Amino acid sequence: MTDEFDEIFGRAIPPRPGFADKLKPNINPTPSSQVAESVVGSGPYKAYGYMPSGTIGEACDVRWWMPGTETIQGIEFQYRFLMQVGYVGDHELRLFLPDSIVVIEDKRLTDLRKKLARRMVTFLQQHNPRVWPVPPTDEPVIERIEIVRPEMFRLKN
Repeated sequence: MTDEFDEIFGRAIPPRPGFADKLKPNINPTPSSQVAESVVGSGPYKAYGYMPSGTIGEACDVRWWMPGTETIQGIEFQYRFLMQVGYVGDHELRLFLPDSIVVIEDKRLTDLRKKLARRMVTFLQQHNPRVWPVPPTDEPVIERIEIVRPEMFRLKN
């Protein structure tokens, strides 16, 4: 029936693109396999995960353990609030946020520091021997994560 309709009345005019359609960039979604998260470590413990090169993350989840327990706690910060990544050698990182400083202690942190500066890291987690076996010595193991806040240094009257 549409063929007869089109013969009699002609083809319908395709709609013209609107203002928003003209401004919208032509973005083809990338397959999820190309944007898959990578992790560091060959065993069950992964010190951190990161996005492949060229992909920028919006947030980073930082996890550490309540002392002597298997209870995890953490913060998730938006990269737009990360003001500076400080470091001492390759064994300590300091992430400066507006309301706190995240102190990370480990060995072999240079790669992590560079990925943090490029907004590629999606999570960091402290190693807990109650949960994971000790990883090989050539892999990064985050030994300690501490959040330092200004109110921790205020004198109490």
